[in-house]
Amino acid sequence: MFTVQDMLQLPILKQAEAKTEIKSGMESPVEWVSIIELPVENFVRDNEVVLTAAIGCEDDENKLLDFTQEVMESGAAALIIATGRYLLDIPPQVVQFCEGHDFPLIEIPWEIRFADVSHAISTALHNQERSFVEHSDKVRKELLEIILNGEGTPQIAAYLEKSLSMPVIITDRRGNLKTKSKKAGTLEEKWHAHLLQHGDPLYFQMEEDEGASLPNKMHWITIDQTEVLQLTVQSAREIQGFILIEWPEYLPEDDIFREHTLILLEHAVTTSALCFLHDQAALETEMRLKDDFVWSLAKGKFESKDNALSRAKSLGYNLNIPYLCIAAQPDNFKQLYDKSTSSSLSYEKWQKQIGDFMEEEVLHAGRTMQLKTMSTFQKNELIIFVELQSEKGVETAYPFIELLEYRMNQKRPGLVISWGIAKTFGEDFFHTGYQEAHSALDIGRRQKGEGFVTTYANTRFDRALLALTENEELRNITDVIISPLQHYSKERKIDLVHTFIVYNRHKGNVSQTARELNLHRQSLLYRLRKIELLTGCSLDDSDEIFLIDLSIRLHTISADTSKKTHNPLDK
Repeated sequence: MFTVQDMLQLPILKQAEAKTEIKSGMESPVEWVSIIELPVENFVRDNEVVLTAAIGCEDDENKLLDFTQEVMESGAAALIIATGRYLLDIPPQVVQFCEGHDFPLIEIPWEIRFADVSHAISTALHNQERSFVEHSDKVRKELLEIILNGEGTPQIAAYLEKSLSMPVIITDRRGNLKTKSKKAGTLEEKWHAHLLQHGDPLYFQMEEDEGASLPNKMHWITIDQTEVLQLTVQSAREIQGFILIEWPEYLPEDDIFREHTLILLEHAVTTSALCFLHDQAALETEMRLKDDFVWSLAKGKFESKDNALSRAKSLGYNLNIPYLCIAAQPDNFKQLYDKSTSSSLSYEKWQKQIGDFMEEEVLHAGRTMQLKTMSTFQKNELIIFVELQSEKGVETAYPFIELLEYRMNQKRPGLVISWGIAKTFGEDFFHTGYQEAHSALDIGRRQKGEGFVTTYANTRFDRALLALTENEELRNITDVIISPLQHYSKERKIDLVHTFIVYNRHKGNVSQTARELNLHRQSLLYRLRKIELLTGCSLDDSDEIFLIDLSIRLHTISADTSKKTHNPLDK
């Protein structure tokens, strides 16, 4: 900034005398100069230097004081009064007022022409503006050269550190480190600790400084008693990442408003956004190829193992180690989306965004536990192949799932996920493992509800029932028993199937059943007789009770399977 102090260094003002000894006022920015006499009205604008001969105030100190006050209240940077013709001396009353309000008051001899002063200030402002433009072009070209050379964010961080003499790190939108400058090791450690305490930078409340708001989505944040300037890198209204600059204690935070600093930071943010977009395009292409590969593994679409090994190698995967398959399904996508009223995304795009987030967390959990992972999000289902480092198999999956759920809940509170774990594992059982994990997930959600972990080994009974549903004769028997109960329940609004389930769970104890159903004993006995009449089975015969129970279970599992087959999300 060109300040009042800079103005007083101009040769034309070497005879000028500052009547007020105030440091803060001398740092006021100067943007223009004008010559004004009474009245002031609205002819003075912010940061303007006012030249006056005080015409009309020569015999009236109060009038000069009012004039000075009006100039100051108009936002002027300083007042220069020429003495020796209309005004011989500036009254002490006016000097004291300016000192009391930190307003620069300057006296010049009558012999100095206002035109020369105005021309000198205007020239200085023009020269400074030209230097800013030249500096901006220089910074822009140097940063653009980084992109044209294909060097990316590491060179941007190094450029910023060299220009500012401050440590710099650049992160992605979730705060994960992308790169750091040479002297940013300590800042990196502090940032990691900050993330552990506050979570995803997209969600924790930034600690803005109490002064004027910073430009271009810049924020002051305090990390371990260190002031850090956080710049948001954004393109197409989407946050791509952050630039973090460790601000030294000896440097005032207001220095950020210096023109050269702002120019540097703005160009750095713009250049980083271009780098992020380039990296994002490459990453999305890679992720698409990896998703297709893992989905093909799960569906058993590779014609040969050699073909799969070749594709895996090109994508950085190792198939020569044993993997266990885990399937997961978010259970409350729609509820979370409805609560996310601030989101402008469509449900489909929001759903994909959550899927990408879940895959990212699988990658981070694998790195944390030093396990290789492969994952894909398909048809509202997360499919994970996680490396086994022991023969225990299923036991390996639980700590991995616990870590995943912890991380996801930290960043997406309220997300409910159901899990299915395969029984078969190894190097060549990707398709079998997925089938088992998917089946365990499906059966577990029907049996237990949402948010549980189910292993394939613990679903033997349900799988046996599922196999029985393929028997046509058994399906006919089931239909004969269930259809009358359903028809009666629909007509009379009395759920006889649920009545039987509760009665059977209490092993035929009428009192306990009536208590749970909140029914009078006679009303329950009436319902039980109705069940016997409609099914043709006696509730005193254990074999026929078993037949009713089996029919209800088979009907339930068949209905759930049919519903799953026609789920519109699978299209």
